[in-house]
Amino acid sequence: MRLALRLISIPLLAIVLVACQIGPTDRPVPSVSQIGSDLKCSVGDHAFEDAQAGWGFCYPGTWKYNERANQSASPSGLDLTFDITDVPCASPSPVQGQPTPRPICSPGAGQFAFMIISTYDRGGAPSLAAWAQSNLDKKLTLEPIQWGNAVEGGKLSDGRRVALTPQHVIMLDLRAGFGNLDLEGAMSARLGTWKFLI
Repeated sequence: MRLALRLISIPLLAIVLVACQIGPTDRPVPSVSQIGSDLKCSVGDHAFEDAQAGWGFCYPGTWKYNERANQSASPSGLDLTFDITDVPCASPSPVQGQPTPRPICSPGAGQFAFMIISTYDRGGAPSLAAWAQSNLDKKLTLEPIQWGNAVEGGKLSDGRRVALTPQHVIMLDLRAGFGNLDLEGAMSARLGTWKFLI
């Protein structure tokens, strides 16, 4: 019986020793470019990226959102829609022996807005103005703006922003009613954080 126990315990000891070995601590470098890894978000902001659409940006860390993807018909492209709610609450530290404290929220907690980010094919358009003339209402005017690393950026007279990238045109449509989340203020202050890849 003792011999059988010794014969079993030696392989088990070897397995335990092998399992406890410390492996390499260096992390492998990703072989694919990580969109969002080079976004320069302010402290408290979060990064959002969509590798398929080819862009990323920073947004306030207190936002919670539901995202949906839809195909758009005219012009043909991809619409990503975001239902955004501002949830700026802090949870106080629990005190031993006391009930769990309630979160402390700012007066604006729960304000909401809706954002649509559309990605269209550039279609060989030589400029943002040329693309807008071919694809949008002719009554709209275009004011040049800086928007991240876009080839060209513009703000349409209806408030939407458009960016020309090497392959796409991106349109940012911000929608918030009176008394709701100040989406315009939050996103216009972060236009410089956008990164367009394609």
